[in-house]
Parts: sequence; C-alpha cells; structure tokens
Amino acid sequence: MIKRLLILSFLFPFLVYSQDKVRYKVYYDEDLQQSGLKVRIDYHLTTPSDTISFYYANENWGENNLLKNMIILKEDNPGISFEVSPEANRIKIFKEKDEKVSFVYRIKQDFTDPNYQIFNRPRINNHFFHILGKNLFIVPQSFTSGPDDQNFEFYIDWVNFPPQFKLHNNFFTQIRSQKIKTTLWNGFYNSLFIGGDYRFHTFKIKDKPVYFVIRDQWYNGFSDDFLVSNLKKAIQSQRDFWKDYDQQTFSVTMTPTVSQQDSLFKGYSSKGSAIKDAFMIQGTNNPFNSKDSYLYLLYHELMHEWIGNKIQTKNEELNFWFSEGFTDYYVYKNRLRIKDISTEEWLALFNQEIIKKHWKNPYRNIQNYTIKDDFWKDRNVEKVPYRRGAIFAFWLDNQILLKTGNKKSLDNLMLDLLKKCTGTKVQFTDEMFLDLAEGYLGSNISYFFQKHIISGQDIDLVNEKWIDGFNFISIDNIPQLQIDSNKTLQYLPGL
Repeated sequence: MIKRLLILSFLFPFLVYSQDKVRYKVYYDEDLQQSGLKVRIDYHLTTPSDTISFYYANENWGENNLLKNMIILKEDNPGISFEVSPEANRIKIFKEKDEKVSFVYRIKQDFTDPNYQIFNRPRINNHFFHILGKNLFIVPQSFTSGPDDQNFEFYIDWVNFPPQFKLHNNFFTQIRSQKIKTTLWNGFYNSLFIGGDYRFHTFKIKDKPVYFVIRDQWYNGFSDDFLVSNLKKAIQSQRDFWKDYDQQTFSVTMTPTVSQQDSLFKGYSSKGSAIKDAFMIQGTNNPFNSKDSYLYLLYHELMHEWIGNKIQTKNEELNFWFSEGFTDYYVYKNRLRIKDISTEEWLALFNQEIIKKHWKNPYRNIQNYTIKDDFWKDRNVEKVPYRRGAIFAFWLDNQILLKTGNKKSLDNLMLDLLKKCTGTKVQFTDEMFLDLAEGYLGSNISYFFQKHIISGQDIDLVNEKWIDGFNFISIDNIPQLQIDSNKTLQYLPGL
C-alpha cells in the first residue's frame, strides 16, 4: 500500500501538468511579413499516443476560413504528419508513440493591404503584429470540452524579439516570458496579442494601472493627448458609476487598419471590441477621422466591461437587446452625467442616433429570434437590438423615476443587477431582468416586454407617460423627444 501511494504521489504532479498546462515559443524573424510568426507548442499527454488533435477556430467574430492564416511546413516538423479539418476546427497530428508532442506552425497575414473592411484577421508585417489570442495559439482539443470556468496554465516565451519591438497583451506588458493562468474561452481566447512599433501611455485609477497602447501618427486632431485624456475621463466616470474599482489592470489598444495622408478613401470606419480586462480599437486613419465616432466607441466598449463581461448574458444574440441596447443607452446618459456633453447635445444625439435611425431602419420590427439568425449577415439587422434596447431602457428609466417620485432610476436597477450577477455568479436572463424591474415598478411588464422587445412592435412614444419635462411629438412620422426648458428636469437623481 505504501509503495502504491508513493507511486501515485510521483504521478500526480505529472498528470496535473499534462492535463492543464501547455507551453509555446514564439519566434521573431526580421521578415515577419514573409515568414509569419513561428510558434512551437510543447504538450505532455496523459498516456503515450501516436496521435493528438489540436483546436483552432476556422470561423469566429465574423471572419471565415481562418485556417488560411496557418502555415504548417514539413521542414519545421520532421517525423510528423498532420491532417487539417476546417469544418471541425481541428488539426490532427500523427507522430511516433510518446507522452509528449512538439509541433511548429506559422501564423501569416492572408490578405493584401490596404484593406478597409478587415478587423479580426491576423495582421502581421515587419513593423507590427496584431492578433487575437484565439487566432495565434492552438490548444489541445481536450481543453475545449471542459467547463467554461476551468483554469489552464499557458506558458509563452517570446524568442529573439529585439528591445525596440514592444510586446503587449491582456495579461502582461513588455514581458518576454509569461505564465498565464486563466480560462480558455473568456480568458486566453478572449484576448489580444500585439507587438512592434507601439507607443505606451500609462495612468492610474484608484492606484490601478491602465495602459493605452497605440501605433502610427493619427490625423484630424487625434493627438495622443486627446485620445488619452478622453480615455481617462471615460474609465473614471464608468468606474464611479458602477462603484467598481476592483480591476487590477486594464489596457486599451488602438491600431490603424489603413493609414492614408491623402483623401483617396473618403470616409471613416472604426470598430471596437471588448476583451478580457481590455478593449481594442481599430479604424481607418485619414483626414476624415471622426472625434464623435471615437468618443462613442470609447464609452460603448468600456461599458461592456460591466454589461457583457461582469453581467454575462445566458443567451448571447437573444439578449443583445440588453447587452448592446442598454450599453448604447448608457453611452449617452453617462456622458451627460459627467457633463462631457450638454443637455442639448444629449437630446440631439438621442433623437438622431437612436430614435430616428431606428425608425428609418427597414428591419426595425423584426422579431428577436430573427436577430439571432441574421445579426452577422446584415448591418441593418445588427443595429436593431442596439436601438430597440436603448429605447426600452429610456422607457424603463422613466417609469422607475415616475413610480418612485424621482428617488430611484434605472441606475439603481443596474447596480442591483451587477451585484446579483457577480455575487451569485448567475447569468443574465430575460426572466431575471423582468423580476428586478417588477420590484421597482410594483407591476409586471412581461406583456409590454413581449410585445415590444421580443415581437418588435414600436413603443408608442408619443402617448406613453414620461417624467415632468419630457414629451414626444411626431415629425414626419418619426417620434422625437422634446424637453420643456421651463421645467426642472429630474433625469439624473442622486443615488
């Protein structure tokens, strides 16, 4: 018995290592554009085997055929053969029977610059790389079958990268040898890895560091000072609103998709994505850079740290009315709260960007399940939950203010929701939200919700009840909010 226990004690650390640890080496090359990023993965198996399958998503975040970015060379892998199955997101390795596997692959940009439409494919040239974690690192197929909250350990060595080639990701900055302990889907694969000629700015909120990482010189007033000062204001205001300063580090990256000093491309296109403890901005960099678009993107994506990340939805696209719509609503309300915009500016933005654009959308009345099916296929469908949800948030905010005599608002409900989702680790559902709303309103709004959010019928804004000072009129069959300047507006009550 004692001998058996001793044997098990020696085996146990090995089994733990083999089941949840993986090591990578990423190699620098002077001609990254041609050679791609060379990655070596080392992994120990639980039992000797002559085959092992690795996972690499061929489709994600609206991008297809991502395995076209992966190059596997025989000269990098002597004694190994492989089988790539894009439809199964799988790379199967055949080797000599052993308890370990070492495999080399390269990630290479598969499109030609300039390209104004691509945001989520790997970008790699001799000056920089910008790659989502899920597009850079393969993982053993077994990692994908466990519970979402299972932690893994990922070891990464960045080999031969010169000091001037700056490295940064969600987990570390300027570290050449990393140990990352995190989950797969919401951690390692919800991340961004960048390197190259980036500039770094750092400031602190409640002694917690925030990194702003940017490359290239931006046009039309996008100075580093403008970008950083507005970022700091947005982060400070949102953490103050949520009364949440727990995040130890946070990073924001800003990378141009295309830089042009001339005006050949007559437009501005930008995109932001919230990821683990960070968010990334990408956009065209030209004389048409839009400060308004930047500020909208900033406040919207930062809000996803709470609405989406900490308040996680159970049914992703079916809950976009909340995760995107309420986020959009608080973009404008929080900017008004901190006087980043005036009441007049808030009114103009709310009428134009939310209500008018929603009413002019030919798909505004589609049912919620259709949004799930077509969200990634049509821009008009994509915008429906943003605006439908924002209008519903405005309606609910007003109803709570009316019911409580301006003592409470939707803000209080959102703080309760954050506490519920983080304290008990439950995910957001429609039913949970409606129960919380009933607690504030003293009545059940399930029928109203079903009619206007699920079925998609327009809320009759002109005839609904609003707080004193608000009313709607119809202009060209489109409702528009008006504010009575003679009334004291109780829209931002003290909490």
